[in-house]
Amino acid sequence: MAAEEFYANDWQIPAFGPPFISQYDGADVLTEAPTRQARSEILAQNIPGERGEITTGLLFHDDLLDYYRTIVTGVMMPTIDPSSNPWLQIYYPLASGEPSTPSKLSLRHALMSVAAYQRACRGGHSKQQDMQLGYQHEQEASSILQSVVECQASAEQTATEMSTTLAAALGLISIDIFGPRPTDCTVSLNLARRIVDKHADRSLDTNSLFGNLYQIFRCYETVANTTKLTIEPSSSRCPILLPSLDEDEVLPSSSEILDRFEGQDEFEVGMTDAGFILDSSFGISKETMSLLRQTTRYGLLCSDEMNPSYRDVANGLRALYQSLYAIEDDPLGFIAPVSPGRITPCPDTNICSSTHLNNAGGASLPRLISNELIENHQCAFHYAVIVYFRRVIPKHYLSKLDGDFTDDSHRNSLHSSRHGSVSRGQDCQHLIGKIWDRLENIDCLTPREIQLHRGNVLWPAFIAAVESVKVELRHRALIWFSKASKRGVGNVPRAKEVVMEVWRRVDRQAGDECESLDLGPVDWRVVMKEAGQSIMLT
Repeated sequence: MAAEEFYANDWQIPAFGPPFISQYDGADVLTEAPTRQARSEILAQNIPGERGEITTGLLFHDDLLDYYRTIVTGVMMPTIDPSSNPWLQIYYPLASGEPSTPSKLSLRHALMSVAAYQRACRGGHSKQQDMQLGYQHEQEASSILQSVVECQASAEQTATEMSTTLAAALGLISIDIFGPRPTDCTVSLNLARRIVDKHADRSLDTNSLFGNLYQIFRCYETVANTTKLTIEPSSSRCPILLPSLDEDEVLPSSSEILDRFEGQDEFEVGMTDAGFILDSSFGISKETMSLLRQTTRYGLLCSDEMNPSYRDVANGLRALYQSLYAIEDDPLGFIAPVSPGRITPCPDTNICSSTHLNNAGGASLPRLISNELIENHQCAFHYAVIVYFRRVIPKHYLSKLDGDFTDDSHRNSLHSSRHGSVSRGQDCQHLIGKIWDRLENIDCLTPREIQLHRGNVLWPAFIAAVESVKVELRHRALIWFSKASKRGVGNVPRAKEVVMEVWRRVDRQAGDECESLDLGPVDWRVVMKEAGQSIMLT
């Protein structure tokens, strides 16, 4: 059964509740779930409090943990480089071994939930059972972690325990991505933000274990913010969201918001290239990640709700505009080769973080090919940020920006190199074609026998797909989605549904003029909001 068909069918948890894993003689026995009271008593053995030491409680499925290690860790990452895979080198070791702390227990349940959901989508004889297991482990992971966050003071946690707690929260985000229910991960992101904020008084070393995990959190947070339409009040310290407002208060001015943005990127500013792990784990360069974060902020700042004058935002927008298109002059500034072995080892675990914890039976590629793959990922991501910029910045600002640079004639010439080219003179449909070139290059360079053991780069592919107006570009998008859906990631078919709905609306509104458009008249963020399709695009 294809992934789209599998997720299109309503999966049902039996009326008696999620499956209960019997502790009888250590066997994996699915039985009818106990009563709510009995279930609470069992769970109470596994959360911190005054009940004594943590016990193993509900039986763990070693086959799911092994499946996570050998298969899922590869699918989590778009490149094939086990030594730089944080899900293999950080998450898995932190979840393994003794002693079994509450945070470790939550992380272990989260990894097993992800493994069960992914295996269910990939097919086999036990789809429904895997869905039930995924749900059960998801509930356990969430419940235990909530207890940890509510009960445990940050001062009580060691550096490793602090990292394990954050990894468990990020594991819940992975569940949202792989699971069958559409979500933008708001609940899990807010929980991760609470954990980060609890440790805000500690210095954050970019090369530490916690620093590696914080990079992943920042990436999730940034991608989640790309779907937002307006600046929203919030009690969190999320860079895009504002502090809570009283009913009689109004949103601050654009200049005040820009002032609040200042200093929020100190973590990245102090990071060396050698400490940056998102180029291999998410396929985005350090420079492009910074530009995406800025683009998201300015897109929200320039929204109809805020509507600042061009003069208030001109300097920042010009700098961002120039930086985005600077890839045509200095490609290597955006496509830095990745040095191996930069993942921080996990201390105090009984499992050594090494390339021996390999995925797909030891799948790896020569460094030259691996760097070529990463280059294509980074180019695709950067081009997608430019397309996103032209979507979220209103047209009256863009026309002024384009006008500001029309006299710079060399900018409108086509700069070609082995890294590709992009010019302000090119329309978005041409740029979208270049994104598909890069994404297709990745498939061309990946051996067929291990293609299903590496992850997708969903955000740039989604941006290219949803903004494709020309039919031939849409066909390339569908081919990409067809391949990506085979990897068992639940948000891929959901993203495809949004893409198809946008295409239908664009064609209804534009009619015969559709093919000549630069970008369609439909904002995919509006479609996602109206349809209630909350999706984490990673």
